[in-house]
Amino acid sequence: MTTPAVTAPARAALSERDRRRAEALPAAALLVALSAVAPLSVDMFLPSLPALRAEFAASEARLQLAVTLFIISFAGSQLVYGPASDRLGRRPVLLAGMALFSAGGLLALFAQSAEMLLAGRVLQGLGGGAGPALAQAIVLDVYGRERAARVLSYMAIALPLAPAVAPIIGGALHEAFGWHAVFLTLSALGVLLAVLYRLLLPETNAGRGTRPSGIAGLLADYRTVLGNRTYVGYALVMGLMFAGQLAFISSSSFVLIDELGLSAQVYGLSFGFVALGLMAGATLSSRFTGRVAGGQLVRAGATIAAASSLAMAAMMWAGGAHVLTLLTPMFVTALGLGLTRPSAMAGALVPFPHISGLAASVLGFSSMLVATSYNIAYGALVAPSSAALATGVWLAVTAGLVAVLVLRPGRAPR
Repeated sequence: MTTPAVTAPARAALSERDRRRAEALPAAALLVALSAVAPLSVDMFLPSLPALRAEFAASEARLQLAVTLFIISFAGSQLVYGPASDRLGRRPVLLAGMALFSAGGLLALFAQSAEMLLAGRVLQGLGGGAGPALAQAIVLDVYGRERAARVLSYMAIALPLAPAVAPIIGGALHEAFGWHAVFLTLSALGVLLAVLYRLLLPETNAGRGTRPSGIAGLLADYRTVLGNRTYVGYALVMGLMFAGQLAFISSSSFVLIDELGLSAQVYGLSFGFVALGLMAGATLSSRFTGRVAGGQLVRAGATIAAASSLAMAAMMWAGGAHVLTLLTPMFVTALGLGLTRPSAMAGALVPFPHISGLAASVLGFSSMLVATSYNIAYGALVAPSSAALATGVWLAVTAGLVAVLVLRPGRAPR
């Protein structure tokens, strides 16, 4: 598939000075940080849940809404930020999102009730959606088709660190200063990211103001994206692969601690071991990008994940549940996921440089929708166990492999 002709003039519109600023290492690090807003906001908050339950005399289920509502508002807001940034520019939209994110943190900081806390979390989610959607669009603005996959691979290497270190940071803040410090830190993070973005990155959307305005133009852009088989195929693969990862995340504590007897501290280390698999896969993706076609990397990653998760499920079905028989194949499965994601993301986004904000936001939303829907059904149908966890991961990633093989994204139809 060829890239639309708008790519060359759009990239040429950036001055050489602005291009050097946008491609500098600090700017790239900022894009990674913007992409990590969601996991940081969710996981930093988790160690404070018991204290908040006691302070507000709220049920555990009620306070868990602080996580659920954040994720829902975060996912939905991306569908607004992406198209808006295509028309208005990345800078005003991203700055508005970070302002909303910080305001939500302040509302939660001064919460006097569970309801006020939940309202703050919703506001945080609505603002935080600007970070990942626009970070990916900016990568397309700056690096273009040739180098986007490599830069997205670098981002994918760093991103698994966020959910690994966020609970540690949140726990330390809570122990030292109480739960208020967590929300104060998140609000300060939003302000810091906005200031750094203003200093380090120019406006990268050279085509702003050229898109048709109104509902008709927006619907036409959605039809362009969702009518593209390659885009839909890669979006489905990413969603199903993420569903497998989410199945492990949602069940791993019950299986590794309650069933297999790990301590909470060792469980954290085992969780980090799986995150290393994601990073290893993303590192391999960055090494192979430019030498191996993106579609081949996606198929290879999906095949590795499906085969390793099948081996894990077979051992669990045979009654061989053990920490090593669960974590070792899960590490390899995560490696396959890490190998798949950057190339699938780049393959979905590079055909749409003129509407990269909308394309990135729909990609993020659809991936989250597929993954959460799968895990809601998974959680409702089975009780946590080693066999159920392995089966849930295997079914999801195998469905992703089937989607790759059937839809054949990136290949021209006969």
